[in-house]
Formats: sequence, C-alpha cells, structure tokens
Amino acid sequence: MEGDLGNLSSFGNRSFYQLINGTGVLRPHEFVDRELNRNKKKIINGLSFYKKPRCVQGEILKTKKLKKVTEEFLLKTSAFLGLDEGETYELFISYLSNDYRGSKKELQQVLRNERLAHALAYKVRDYYYTERLYLLQSVKVIVNSWQNNLHPFQRGFGTFMKSTEVVSGSLMKMLLETFEQLTQEPFPTWETNSILMNDRQMYLWVQENLREQSEILEILYIYVKDFDLPEEQVLKLLELFKRHGFGRLQNYKHVIDDSLIFLVKRIGYLEVLICVEMMDLEAVLACIERGSFNDHFLLKDKETFMKLDKVVQTLGSEDSHGPLLLLWSAMHMFGGEGSDFSLARKYGNAAIHLHVFHYLYNLLMSEPFNEENSMICSVSHLTVYNLLVLILSTFDEHTLGTDQDALALHRVICLVLKQVSVSEDFWEKGSDEGVGSVYHSALLRFPLDYSSFVQFSAALAESTPTSAERVFHIWKQLQRYTEYLDCNHSSDLTSTKELNEWKLVVNKRPYPTRDFILNAGTKGKILTMGTKHDASPIIQWYVTFSGWDLLLCEVETLLDQVAQGSGMVSPTQIEKVTDAVELVHAVLKNHPHSEKDFQPIIHCIYSLIHRFVRLSHPPILLIVQCIECVTCLAKQNPVKVWHNMKQTGLLPYLTENIDNISEILSGQGLMAGCYGNMLFGVECIEGSYPITTAVLEFISNIIEPFFKDSMESELMASFMYILREIFPVFQKWRFYKLKTRELIGRKCVEIFHKTLENVINRSKPVESTSKRPKVQEVVVYSLLFTEAGQTLLGIIATGSDNVDQALVQQGSMAEGGIGAEMIRLIQISFSVLNQLLLLKSPDLPLSPVESALSSQPVVRQNQHIVATIAQYIYHKHNPRLPMLACLLLKRLALVTKMSILSCFGGAAESVRDMYLNRLQGATEDLKLKVSILEFLSVCVEAQPGLIEMFLNVQLTDSSSSEAARKDLSIGKISCLQTVLNLMEADKQMTYKCPSDLLCACMEFIHSLWSGHRETAMSVLRTCDKFWMSVCAPLSRNLPNSEEEPGKDVYTHQVKTVSHVLEILAEEIFCVASGKLDEKLKKCLAEINSTSRLKYWTGQVRDCLIAEAGQSSQHKEGLSEHHTLRLLIAWKNFLITLTRLQVEQLKMDNQLKEMIIIDMLEALRALINGSSTPLNNKLAKITSALIFRLITSWTSALSDVRRTVRDVKMAILEALSNNASVVPSLQIGMIGSLVAMLQHVRPNPAKKVDPDTLLEVFKTGCEVIHQSIFQLPAAKDLTPGSTGEVWLKMQVVSCCLLDEVILQLSSELSWLPVLQEHLVISSLLSSVEYFIKAKQGLNFVHTVILLFLTIAKQEKGAESLASSGLTQHLCLSVTNLYEDLEPAAMRQTMMTSKQSESAVTLSWHGVYCLCVDLYATALLVLKFSFLEDAFHFLGVHQDRMLQCFELSKVLLQENVLFEAEKTCDFICQLSSYLPQWRVSSPESVHQLQGSVLYLCQTYVAYLTSTRYLQHMLENRAPENHMHRRSLQHQSSLEDELPTKHVLVIKKRMLQILGRGFSMLRQFTPELCEVLYERNMDYAEHQPFLALAFTAPSIEQECLPSFGTFTSCVRDVCVRLLTKHEVKPGQSPHSSTEPNVLEVIPKSLIVFVMENALYLVMSQAMRLLRDPGLPQTDKQLLKRELGTEMNYFLMELQRYLKRGAPTSPSPSSAHRQPSPKISGTPNVLGRSLSQTALMSAPEMEFFKFVQEFVSAVLK
Repeated sequence: MEGDLGNLSSFGNRSFYQLINGTGVLRPHEFVDRELNRNKKKIINGLSFYKKPRCVQGEILKTKKLKKVTEEFLLKTSAFLGLDEGETYELFISYLSNDYRGSKKELQQVLRNERLAHALAYKVRDYYYTERLYLLQSVKVIVNSWQNNLHPFQRGFGTFMKSTEVVSGSLMKMLLETFEQLTQEPFPTWETNSILMNDRQMYLWVQENLREQSEILEILYIYVKDFDLPEEQVLKLLELFKRHGFGRLQNYKHVIDDSLIFLVKRIGYLEVLICVEMMDLEAVLACIERGSFNDHFLLKDKETFMKLDKVVQTLGSEDSHGPLLLLWSAMHMFGGEGSDFSLARKYGNAAIHLHVFHYLYNLLMSEPFNEENSMICSVSHLTVYNLLVLILSTFDEHTLGTDQDALALHRVICLVLKQVSVSEDFWEKGSDEGVGSVYHSALLRFPLDYSSFVQFSAALAESTPTSAERVFHIWKQLQRYTEYLDCNHSSDLTSTKELNEWKLVVNKRPYPTRDFILNAGTKGKILTMGTKHDASPIIQWYVTFSGWDLLLCEVETLLDQVAQGSGMVSPTQIEKVTDAVELVHAVLKNHPHSEKDFQPIIHCIYSLIHRFVRLSHPPILLIVQCIECVTCLAKQNPVKVWHNMKQTGLLPYLTENIDNISEILSGQGLMAGCYGNMLFGVECIEGSYPITTAVLEFISNIIEPFFKDSMESELMASFMYILREIFPVFQKWRFYKLKTRELIGRKCVEIFHKTLENVINRSKPVESTSKRPKVQEVVVYSLLFTEAGQTLLGIIATGSDNVDQALVQQGSMAEGGIGAEMIRLIQISFSVLNQLLLLKSPDLPLSPVESALSSQPVVRQNQHIVATIAQYIYHKHNPRLPMLACLLLKRLALVTKMSILSCFGGAAESVRDMYLNRLQGATEDLKLKVSILEFLSVCVEAQPGLIEMFLNVQLTDSSSSEAARKDLSIGKISCLQTVLNLMEADKQMTYKCPSDLLCACMEFIHSLWSGHRETAMSVLRTCDKFWMSVCAPLSRNLPNSEEEPGKDVYTHQVKTVSHVLEILAEEIFCVASGKLDEKLKKCLAEINSTSRLKYWTGQVRDCLIAEAGQSSQHKEGLSEHHTLRLLIAWKNFLITLTRLQVEQLKMDNQLKEMIIIDMLEALRALINGSSTPLNNKLAKITSALIFRLITSWTSALSDVRRTVRDVKMAILEALSNNASVVPSLQIGMIGSLVAMLQHVRPNPAKKVDPDTLLEVFKTGCEVIHQSIFQLPAAKDLTPGSTGEVWLKMQVVSCCLLDEVILQLSSELSWLPVLQEHLVISSLLSSVEYFIKAKQGLNFVHTVILLFLTIAKQEKGAESLASSGLTQHLCLSVTNLYEDLEPAAMRQTMMTSKQSESAVTLSWHGVYCLCVDLYATALLVLKFSFLEDAFHFLGVHQDRMLQCFELSKVLLQENVLFEAEKTCDFICQLSSYLPQWRVSSPESVHQLQGSVLYLCQTYVAYLTSTRYLQHMLENRAPENHMHRRSLQHQSSLEDELPTKHVLVIKKRMLQILGRGFSMLRQFTPELCEVLYERNMDYAEHQPFLALAFTAPSIEQECLPSFGTFTSCVRDVCVRLLTKHEVKPGQSPHSSTEPNVLEVIPKSLIVFVMENALYLVMSQAMRLLRDPGLPQTDKQLLKRELGTEMNYFLMELQRYLKRGAPTSPSPSSAHRQPSPKISGTPNVLGRSLSQTALMSAPEMEFFKFVQEFVSAVLK
C-alpha cells in the first residue's frame, strides 16, 4: 500500500478490547492505564467518533498520493459506508493489516477487477462493523467491571469512570446521542450509498443497526444500574423509548423479517429494563420502609412525579408497557403528594390486561438475559426481582390477575430465585414481604397448591449450596398440611371449642396404599381460597411431617397408575412427579449429603424411567428430569447408578460380544434400547431433543470414573450407538432451535474427547487378558474409518467465515448464542482429531480421515481442509479457536507424510502474513503466540517447504557461494525478525515477553540449530543482539519453585535455559572453537567470568533433588517435563565441553569437581526418593552423565578415594531400595568406578587404599549377586530389550571385579568375598546357559576374561576348579565350534586388520579364551588341575587337530589366534608328558605331529614374504603356477611387507615359539644328551628327518633339520636385519611399516633360540643313536655344521653392522643402518662387539658356536 500509513488509532478496537478484557496475557496496570487514557476520547465519543463525509469527494485522498485504482476504490467504499474519506483510508489500512487474506500482488489485481473490488468492499464493511461493535464492547467492559473486584484492571477502570468526563455526564450523553442517532439513521439505498448498496447489503445494514442499538442499550442499562440519572435525562429516555415504540417503531420496519425479530424484541426488553432500573427500586423499597420518599432522587419532587405520570398515562397499548404500568401503579399506592389510588388501580388493571407477567417471563427466557454467568443476565434478574418485591409488597398476590397470570407470576419468581444474588436477598428479607410472602403462602397451602411450593423450592435449591440445605431442612419439617375440606368424611371429623377448628377422629391416609398418615387428634382450621365467591372451603391441618415422604407417595402413586396401564396415568400426576423429581435433583446438586435421605425416592426414579420409557407417548419432561437426577447421582456413585440404569432398559445394549474391530462396522448385536425408540419415534419428529441431551450428559459424566476403575468396557454399547446412530447423522435431523444441533454435536464430541484423554493420561496401560477390542480402540477406529470421522471433519471444515457469520446471526458477542456454541463445538473437535492422530495404532491402514487430510480435494474449486484449518487464524473473536487449530497443524506436521505448504495453495503467503501478524500483535493471546511458535518449531524438521516460506531468508546475487552466504538477509516478512523482536534481552520476563513466550521462542531457535538450517543460522549469527538475547536467560536466577503463582514461570524458565544450553552445545559442536562468532565469544566469556556455570550446576542439582521428593504423576508428557529437559540439555552441554575445548568456557579443576559432586548428590537423592517413572529416567541419565564426566575429568578429582566411596554408597543405596534397582542406573555408576580405578592404577600417588578397594569389590559382588537371578531368558535377548540391559550391568560389574583384583595385591582379601557371594559358581552357571543358547556374547566374553584374571592367582584358580569349571564349560564350549566347518569358517572370518580384543569378541574368540583359561589354570595349579586338562583335551582334541589344519590354509587373524591358544595349552600339557602318554598316548602322537607340521608350514610362509602377502590378499589362490613362481623367487630380493603381513608374521612367530617350546618336551635335554652316555634314548624318539632342504608349502614332506635351520637363518636373522634404519632416516619418518613396531625383537630371539635348541638336541639324539649308520652321522655333521656355520656367519655379519642386541624399548628406536657407505664406522662396530660380549642373550649363541666347533667337526 502506497502513501503515508496515517494514524491508526481510529481503529484497532479489537486489540484494545482484548487488552482491557484480560484476554491472553495480562499486561501491566501502567500499560493498561496508558492505553485507557490514549483511547479515552474514542471511548467517550463512542460510535460518533466515526464521522460522516464532510467535504468535497476526493479532497482528502488527494493528499495521500494513492494510485488511481486505489483512490477510486476508497471513494466508493466511503460512499458505501457513509464514512469520512480519511477514516475510510485508515479503515482500509487497518483491514489490510489485520483481516486481508491475500498478498500485495493479489491486492492490485483485486482492485482492478470490479467484481472482486465489490467483494473486497463488502469485506471492508464487515471489518468496519466488527470494529464498531468491539468499540462498544470495550465501553461495556469498562462500565461493567469498574466495580468488580475480581477483574484484574478494576482499579484502572474505576479511575476512568471517576474521571471528569464521565462524572460530568459525557459518557451518558454519548450513549443517548448515539442511540438516538442510530434510531433516526436513514435507510440506505443505492442512490445515497452507491451501487454497492443492494438488497442484501441493506439487510446487513439493518442487522448491524439493530445490533448496535442492542449493544448501546446494554451499556446504558449497566450504567443506569450504577449511576442516578438527572431528571431531564430520565424523562428524555422515557420519551425516546416511547417514540421508539420500545423497539418496534424502526425507520426500516418494512424490511425486518423473522430472522431479525429477536433483535427488535431484545431492544424492547432492554428499554423496559432501563426504564424500570432508572426508578432505582431498591431505593424505593427503602423509602417505603421509612414511609417517606424524600431521599429518592425522582419521587421526592411532586413536579417530577407528575411529569413521569404524564408520560406513563400515554402508555397501555403494547405488551412492553406492562412492566412500567405495573411499576407506576405501585408508585401511586405508596407515592407522596402526587399519588392517586384510582390511577393505581387503572395502571394495575392495564398491566394485568397486557399480561405483564407473561411478558416478564418471555424477557427472562430470551437471550442474553437467560445466559448464565453474564452480567446482563444477573442484573436483569435482579431488576425483575426488585420489581416483583415492590409489587408483592404493595398488592396482594390474589389481586394480580387470573390463574394464568398467577401461574406466569410463579414462573417468573422461579426464574429469578435461581440467581445467587436474588436467593441471598430472599433469605435475608424473610417471608414477611415481597417474594417471601408468596413463598410462605405457597408453603401454607401445600400440598393443596402443590406445584407452586415445589417449583419455588427447586429454584431456591438450584441457586447456592446454602440455599439448598435450607430448603432440604424446611421440607424435612413441614408444619401445615392443607387440603380441600371435601376430602374428609364428616364422620372422620369433630369440632372443637375454637371457631372453624376441627379435629380428626381417626387416622387419615391421604394416600390409601401408603404409610403417610395424619394421626387421629390432629387439629385443623377451615380457610377459604382468597376472596373468590366460588372458592371451595379448605382445611389446614396443624401437623409436622416430612415433605420428602409426601413426594415419595406422589411418585409411588404415579407408579401404581402406570402399572395399571398407560391409559390410567393422570397428566396432573405426571406434572406433580416431574416437579418433585426436579426438586430432588436441585437439592442433590447443591447438597450431595442429602442423598441417603432420598434413597426411597431415588429407587422410584429408576422405576419411573423403567416404566415410562416403554410407552408409545412417554412424558418427555419427566424422563428428562429423572435422567438429570440420575446424572447428578452418578457423580457420587457411578458404578451403582450405572448398574441401576442398565436395569431400566433405557440405554443401548449388546446382545453378543464384539470379538474383533471389524464387527464395529456391521453393528451386529447392537440394540438401541428404549432411548433409540424415543429418539426416532418422538424427538426427531418434534425437532426437540431433551432426552438425547440428557442421555449424552449422563454418559459424559460417568466416563472418567469408569476409566479410573478400569470399567470402561461397560460403555461399549452406548459408545457404539453414539458413533453409529447419533454423531454421523445428527446434522441431518430437524431442529426447532439450531443451537440444539451444535449442543448435541458438542456433547458427542466431548464424550469422545474424555475417552481419548483418559487413555492418554493413564500412567500405566491396563493389562487385559481379553483380546476383545477396548472402548478407546472402538472410538479411535470408528472416528477414523466410519462416517463418524467424516462428520468430525465436516465440523472442523466449517471455516472461520461461517463462524463469523454465526456470531453475526446471534446478535451479540455473548457466550450463549449459536455462534459461541459453534465455536465450542469446533474447538473440542480440534482436540479430538489431535488425539486421534496421536492414538492411532500403526498396525491400522491409512484411514479415510487421514486420506482426506493428506489428499487433494476431488473438486479443484474446493479448498483443502488443511488450508481451512490454517485459516482459522483469521478468527479473532475467540483466540482459543486459532490456538487449537495451530496445535492440530502441529500434530499433522508430525504424523502425516504430506506437504502442508501444498495444501495451502495460493493462500499460503496470506496465511503466513496473518500468522506473523498475530505473533507480533501486542494484545494477542499469549497461548496463541506460543502455539504458533511450537508449530513453526515442528515444521523446521517435518515441513521444510513451509518453514522456508516462514523463514524467508534471502540470498543476494553473488558470484561465489561464500560471498552469497555472507550476504544473507532476513526478508521483509519473516518469522525470524518477529522472533528476534519478541526475545530481545531487555524484553525478556516482562509483559512484552513473559516466561512461556520466551520459552517458545527459544524452542524455535533450538529447532533451527538441531535441524541444521544453515541459512537461518548464518543470518541469525550476524544479528547484533541475537547471542545476547539467547544467552540472557543464563545470566538470570530462577524464581522460587515452591511458590504456587510462580510455578509455571519457574517451569518455563527452566525449559528456556534447557533450550539455551542445547543451542550453545549445537553451536560449539558444529563450529570450530576458533571460528565462533565474536559476539558469542563475548557472551560466553561473560558467563564464565560471572561464574554462571557454578550457579547452574547448583540449580540442576537442586532441581533434581526437589523432583526426587515428588511422588505425584505429572500431567504433561514425560519427555516434556522441565526437569528432564534441563538435565538432558545440561548433559549435552557438558559432554560437548569435554570433547571440544572452548577458550571462553575453560573450566578449572575445582569447577569440574564441583559439577561431578553435584551430580553425585543429585543422583543419591533420586535413588533415595520416590520411585516414579520420571525419577527413574532422571536417575539413569544422571548416572550416564556422571560416567561420562568421570571418564573425561578424572584428573580433576582432588580426592579420588572420596568420589569412589560416594559412588559406592550410591550403588549400595540403589540396591537397598528394591523399587530403584534399575540396570541402566547401576551401569553408569559401576562404569564410573571402573574408570576411576583404571585412572589411578598407573599412578601410585593416587592409588586407592586396599580397604576402599575391598569395599568396592564387595559392592560389585553384591550387584552380581542381586541381579544374577534377573538375567533374561535367551529368547528375550533382543537389541534394546530390558534383558540386554541387565546383561550389560553384569558386564560392567565383572569389569569392576577384574580391575579391583588387578589392584589388590593379596588374593586372600578378595577371594573370600567372591566365595561369600557365590559369584564364581553363579557366573559359571550363567555362562554355561548363554553359551548353550549362543546369546549374550559380551557377557560371556567378559566373564571368561574375569576368570582368566582370577586363574592367575593360585587360590583363585583353585576356587574356579572347585566351583565346577570343567563341569560347566568343558562340554558346553563345543557348541561354539560345532558348525564351523572349513568352508563356513572361511566365510565368517574377519578380513580387516583387527586387534586381539576385536578377534576375541566373538563366539569363536570365547572358545579361544576358554582354551587359554585351561592353559592358565594348568600353569598355576599344575598336577591338581591335570585331570581337568586331560578331560578338556579329550573333548576338544578333534577341534584342536582341525584348528592346526585350518591354520595352515586360512591365514586369518582369528584362526591364527585359536592356533596360538591351542599351542599354548598343548605346551603347558606337554610339561606332564609321562602322565599324558599314560592317559592318552594316541593324542600325544597326533598333536605332536600336527604341531610339527604346522611349524614347518609357517616356516615356509615366513621365508617368502611376497608369497605370504599374495596369500593374504587372494585368500585361497588357485593359480598354482603363479604360486610356485612366487615361492621360488630369490629370497634376497627386497620385500616391502604391509602392516597386515607383519601382523600375521608376528602371530606365526608366536605360534612357532609356543610350538617349539612344546617340542622341547619331546626331545632330550641338551646338557643331558651332551654329557650323559647311558641315557634311555628310546624315551625320546627323533622327529626330524635327516634332510637339509628348505621347507615347501606344496610338498608335504617330513619335518627335517632343514626346516629349523631355515627358520633360524632365513626367518629370524633376516627379521633381525629389518630392524635397522637406513642412514639419515628417522625411524618414524618413513611411511613404510617398521618391523620393530609390530614384531618385538625378543620374540624373534626366542624363536631362534628354541629352534637352535631343537636342532642341537635332535642332532645329539641322532649322533648318540647306536642304530644310526655311521654314514648318516657323517652326513648330519657335515650338512648341519655347514648350515650352522652359515648361520653364525650371518649373525656375525649382522652384529658387525652395528645392530643393537638389547630388545629393550629404549634401544628399539636407535638402530643404525645395516649398510655402510664410505668408510666403515669403526667406533660403532667396536661398540657392537662390546655389546655382544656383554649381552646376556649372546651367551647362548656362543654356546652354539662351541657346539658347532666341538660336536659337528
């Protein structure tokens, strides 16, 4: 829009109304007072503030510099509205800002199109009318609430009403002038108001004029109530109303049709009430009591009285004159000098003739006078009540007309007595005057005048609990029984001495078949009914009786009648019983303690329902009253009431069970009951549905108690009937009142809402063994898959336009009209649909409701229902409606896979603009703003297209993407700018941005960071105050959470801080520390400098401790709880700081330790607190956080021992509280202990004392002992299951025991603890079970490792053996390899380079560890474990042989690992060779041979690195020619092995070392064979063939001396030379793998020494063998000597090159080069020789040299 925006103060009345009415957030009083002063002129002037056109057309608009098309439109609109051009311009601007539903581009197109421009003008007209009404509503709020102490702005209103302008009468003058102007407004035509004024617009103008008249009169009525008017204004009003015909004489009455008659009547009613109220009847009554009217502002002057009398004399022709005539008649009776009794009689007769009481009854029964909790309703009833008091104090009741008039009078009295203020005044005045006299008269005539007294009592009982209690006691002790004298036989009576007094001779039974008796001797007095000449004599018995017993007799009489047949039922008796039930209902409603006294009547009420619902023409009112009474009873005892109601046959029922959900569609077995017959047989025909309304209310009231008692299945039939027969079709019924349709719909939807809400709010789902559908499943399924769902969508699709139209039709903005009822219906429908989408089972297919929400409409012209939901944002009357629409959109964004943006279609931009407009509105409802922000937060992740439109981040044109990123900017219409403005630091925690709105803003910002919206994040980072606003909540302290008013504020502030911490964690994690924004660095530095982290760690601790003491369930979802959110955010923030160092948030050790201590304190509080789901969740997260912090910050702990003790105590406390034994909780604490113990193990200074370690050990044993029986069955072990968590707890507990054992020096301390808690036997049993089931790998692996640690100690190994190690593991371990055939094993072996821990963490690895366990136990226990070892060997011998065979082919890490462990076990067993040969000689021979051939194969592999590398890369090469060529390549060529090859070589060397060690047991002791000549050579058979060729992989030949000499010369010596580093090169500078880094030198030397030992021993065995030919011995000496000399030469050459000899780590990285360039390094060689001579390991090689020279010569 071009031009100056002008002053918008002329409009914006809706915002002002929302501000002063307290809608949404309550603003500060200063702000409201300022707004009241700023708008004072507008309030005082009212509608006259808007001026008529005053100058030449177009003059004002020329100054605005508008486009021609815009100017023409405004000129037409000005003429159409009859509004000044300048104000028309302001109106148009205000409309575009608040209600326009299009974009700026569309606006120009609309203005150029005549048809669309006309439609736009009508929209502007509607907006203008709404603004006028809101201005009047604002005035009404001020006038209505300035004396209301409950209104938050009462003080400001009082100041306004006491201001000079109001006191001087300006406001009253405005009201009079405005009303007079409205009544005299000329009827518009197309000639006077342009061609836009057609017949339809004329009708709408009339409607608006009548509404404004009504609103003005309501304001005037309330004003007159509080202020006395001057005489001239009273007379003026009377004349004005008389000329106006009390609403009838409108200038345009020829166009008023039936749809507007109610407004005309309302105007008449208000004018009558104003006239009555102007007389100040309360003052009149006070004057009457004093007997003087000198104090009355009108009646004290005779002249004024006569002027008023003159006006009243002209009245008498209309019904509306009746109340004034009746009032003035009373005035003449009590008036002073001007009173005239004849005129009093005349006015009174005229009023009676005009049916004044009927008129008053109709007045009180019409809107808005019949709406509960409205000011107009209470004031009008009080006015009528005062009028009745005056009339009844003046005239006798019997002189006020005919019986019909008396009946109408009684009905009016009943209506007014229901009001709280009236009933209080009634009891205060007593029964001597006014309405009290009528009540007392009815009491004395009871039960002759039955209905009056019963109805009066019911009305009084309905008003307040105190009044109901008084009525109850009055009826319990009635003092008079009045009846016709003819009801007594003359023989039953006898006269007394008193005149007209009689006495009963016999007992009298008024009800022959009942026990109600008037005893003989009761006296009574004969009276007459008034002054009527035909009145029958009556007698009044002086007897005390209970009125409740009499009512019971009346009810039983009716039951007797209906039992004889429907034709015998008296209509009079039905009316009596109806009144009686209504009275009982009223008393029960406000005085529930009376229920026990009503039990006989209550029992009869069920009988009434049972009898009368079956009649073809049932008494509707009686049945309705009975159902309402039962509904009241159901609130106290729902189960009993439901059982009785089922017996009546009224409600629907099932004849067969519903076994599956599909039977719901057929409705098979569902019977309607008597209610169904009455619904379609009576109510639908009449168009009135009181029974339906009552039945729905009854069902609605018992839903919650039934869900609480898990009895909701009892309601299945009723729910099915509502879902099938009522809700889908109720909109098609015929209605006498349209409001009833919305009421029935709302009650149905309320039932669904309560059902679904109870399901959501249940803390624990009720377990049921029955597979039949539950009520909630039936409701969800029916609403999603049947016609009920379409009805629900139809209600939601009503649209804001239709709602606004309904509000216009109801004639006022009151809360009781059809528009307000429609709003309530749509609101609750939103909630139900939201719950449906939440509760729908994922097993169900796509429902029609979901399909309708996610698919495009069939007809393109139809608007998508999602767009309709979004456009409720345009609704301004009730902010809760758009708020619920936002919540539904939020749910749709979460659960449906569709683009909401595409559903909006062309209206997307206009909808966005309105959302942002309401988000930034100063007076908008706070909950609406919060819901909009929550919706946007969800859209960040779920609706990328929609959120981009709301973000509207624009990229400038730039050549480079980096430059473009720097030039990001926020669009003119963007939610980012709106949110930034809302959350500015100086606005936070003020009325501009209270706690809940700030929380929603931070949640939205957090969603951008968590959703990685880089463009939005980048542009926000550049904003000056962004980081200051984000970090501001961290600089404020939290309020006191214990104060009730501040609880919500505290909760929202905690959530806000949670979002801030999450944002900072995300930012630090995503952006490198050095690249953080400077403004953020500044904020973080300030946080650090002010020790805010120290404050927040204390707050987190206090928050957790406070929550630990709470035992109640929380209404909000567990994931949304503020304490949980804070803890998670704090955890993420701290973990981020542990991983990424931020200079500005650098924490010292003291703060780190404080955080850990605070978390420990909070954890102990949670453990010892109440065991709620929330506390358990908090404890788990706290435990995990402590573990992570201790792992990262262990060095910051000043006293590790204290922390260890604290954690240990927390574990013990959790164990002592059975309700808190949560595995995931224990895992974090035990893991923390392990982490601390691992940290202090290498540092003796911080080492934990043995006593503390032992206590920790006992704690770990206790955990295992208590939880070992909770371990799950193998079938229940699924990822993420509870059973898996229990196993993890066992794993960390075993790790803790392992760590403590490693740190405790003496096994005597920890072993008794293990035995005391039966840990070893329990773990053995568990391991056996899980091994057999092949489940729980981590658990089994950890336990075996623990057993390995225990077995290294002698006592520990003994305990293992005695606990049944062999019995549990020996056979069960076979399950770990029984399916591992060579082909399968080849497929399952790991091919990547893995560590030993990775290799062992498999079932195959567990088997290997078990072998290692037996080897370790045999090493420690020696002969005592030998038998177990033999058993193990016997079971697994075949597997061991197979392993050796596989390891020659499959050179994989895990295969070699098994071979190594097997060799280790065989090596240990071979130490007991004689016993082994006795036990199993065959296995000795097989395993010896297998190991020998395995060593030969590995030596062959090790001699050819390239071939080995080829084997590893190609798994199982099939090209034998290529393989042969690789093998026969020169061994002297340079080989560059990969690290993987070196790893495999290392593993082979380890196996060779163990194999050679084992073979040493099969060869003679070298020293013995050298020096002993008489040894038994048959004991050691030679196992090396007399051959000296290098081993070959292809050829299976006997192992020979060549195999071992090749191992020494070609493997070991060559590997030793590879330890050298080339000259000028650092050991770590080359990218090639260094041999020393993988293969330790000590291993190479060990293998070489053992190989040489075996060669020498076997050589001596053969040389000493007398059976060996001499030629073979010579051959052996010659060839072996040659080989050995060659080896020694190679070794000498290696040593002369300067290779170090020490395998120590210090020398491993200082190896000189084996190649010498230029002059030899003499100094280095001499040092090497010196080292050779001094190194202890070289002694063996000198021994070899001596052996060669001495033996092999």
